[in-house]
Order: sequence, then structure tokens, then C-alpha cells
Amino acid sequence: MVLSLALERTMSKGEILSCYTSKIYWGHGIYGVESASAFYFGKHPSCLSLGESSMLAGLIPAPELRSPLRDPSRGKTFQARVLKRMVDVGYLDIETALSVMKQYLPLQVNESEAPIVLPPGGGRNSKFKDMWDWETESKILEACEDMDRWAINVLHTTAPNSLVHPITGCDL
Repeated sequence: MVLSLALERTMSKGEILSCYTSKIYWGHGIYGVESASAFYFGKHPSCLSLGESSMLAGLIPAPELRSPLRDPSRGKTFQARVLKRMVDVGYLDIETALSVMKQYLPLQVNESEAPIVLPPGGGRNSKFKDMWDWETESKILEACEDMDRWAINVLHTTAPNSLVHPITGCDL
């Protein structure tokens, strides 16, 4: 605690966050947010969309486990957690969070840079499947539906008499 107080006296919270994100592990042998942004999305962090940024933020606690390269549905699940938290603290509105959650996030990892990821029990490399992966897609759809249910609950508790679906505009 004393160390954190001393650190806050010499650096702003923004500087502390910047130092932290530029040093931490992001999975697949990647350290630092610039390298992670380039690895996962092929761009500089300042060019990331809200969806891409929230997916990267969702990786921080366990980057290897939460990696969208290992299982794309995990990336969406933890992206949803970040977006929900942003809504909870008032940084983002529900409509934007739902819209971002439904966006497809293409990963820009080169095949030569990508780790070989085998599903449990072996099999083909799941990252480069040439046919539709219904199991992964259903998990992603489930994460989106969970986000919808959460948004309806939040809207119901904040304004129970005037419920309108944030995307369709229909009464609930």
C-alpha cells in the first residue's frame, strides 16, 4: 500500500496504466499492448475499435486461457464481460455495448505467426478450418444472447415502465 501511494505521487493513473499495459503478457509469447494489438488485429492500439479493445482487455487476467485463437467463443465471452463492466460504471451505454458485442472481429494473425492449437483430443488446427464450425458459432451466439438478456434486466431495473429493446426499438 505504501508503495502504491508513493507511485501515485510520482506518476498519474494514466501513466501507471500505460506502463502496465506496455509490459504485461498478452498470450502466445506477446508482451505489451502494441505487440498484442499488432499480433491479434494487425494494427496500432490507437487504431483499434471498441470491440477490438474490449476483447484485448478481456484477455488480461488469463491471456492463454481466454485467447480467441484457442477458442473464438472465449474471446467473445470475455469481451462481453468487459462491455458489461463499462456499462455498469457509466462509461458506455447499453445500446452501444450490444452493438459492439454483435460485431464480428476478424483476427489478423499470419499463419506463420499463429500457434498450432489443437482442440482437446487432437484433430485439425481449429484456427484454419475450411468449413463452418457450428460449435464455436453457437457459443458465440450464446454469449450474444446472454448480453441481450443482461441488457434487458438492466433496462428493466432502471426504467421498468418504459421497456424498449435497444436495437429493434420494439416494446418489451
